[in-house]
Amino acid sequence: MSRSCILAVGAAALLAALPAIACAQSMTVFGGVGEECWRAANVANMLNMQSAGLEARWKADAIGSCDDALKSGKMDRKDTAATWINRGILEMSRERYAAARGNFKDALAAIPTLAEAHVDIGSALINLKRYQEGVQETEQGLQMGAKEPERGWYNLGIAYEHLNDPKKAYDSYKQASVLSPQWKDPRAEMARLDATQ
Repeated sequence: MSRSCILAVGAAALLAALPAIACAQSMTVFGGVGEECWRAANVANMLNMQSAGLEARWKADAIGSCDDALKSGKMDRKDTAATWINRGILEMSRERYAAARGNFKDALAAIPTLAEAHVDIGSALINLKRYQEGVQETEQGLQMGAKEPERGWYNLGIAYEHLNDPKKAYDSYKQASVLSPQWKDPRAEMARLDATQ
């Protein structure tokens, strides 16, 4: 699994000096029909094509590979859930957060105990500006044992900032930083919050 944050930041978010985008997590699918979808999900947010049209077409094709894998009937429940997650990541890279949330819910339908799906639903909700709901989903995923909890804590930091609770936001970023010391984003958000105090 890997951390995947959408890199585009809207002008309103820049003006507000708040972190704009919550992270989502892809799930590995090796050697099966869902592998192409997983590989695409891992690179979708790092794309920097010179043509927005080419990038949009690439992402549409990548989603098509996910759809082909899901329709194939050749995947077990684990790979099916992972492919729904990865399809949701691709939708998030296109800023289609409601569609992504639906994909993450489909992953839960395949494996109801999938903690990562709850954290990813939380990410989609936070990006939809439904912060309180995003907090609830994210906390549920963390309590269930999400494999990359630092991502969920980072997302909680974003949500708490938008809910005007800078202490909880700072503490959430700090927890993300403790869990993943090499990840610079949580430390940057902590420093930004320190500078505004």
